[in-house]
Amino acid sequence: MLDVAKKNLTSSITTLHHLHLLLTGVNSLEVWISNRKYGDVAIELPPVLNVLQLFDDYVHVEQVRKALSYRY
Repeated sequence: MLDVAKKNLTSSITTLHHLHLLLTGVNSLEVWISNRKYGDVAIELPPVLNVLQLFDDYVHVEQVRKALSYRY
C-alpha cells in the first residue's frame, strides 16, 4: 500500500514540475514575443513543445483537453 502511495506521490510531483516548466516557458515566450525577441523565442520554443508533449497522456482530463485544444 505504501508503494502505491509513493508511486502516486512521485507521479504527482513530477507532473506538477512539468506544469511549472510549461507555464514558466509560456510566460517567457509571451514576454519575448511582445518585445519582439524572436531569437529568444526560437531557442525556448522547442523545450516548451517537448514539455507540452508530456501532457498528451492527460488529454482525457477535461481541463487539460481544454487547455491543449489549440493543438488538436
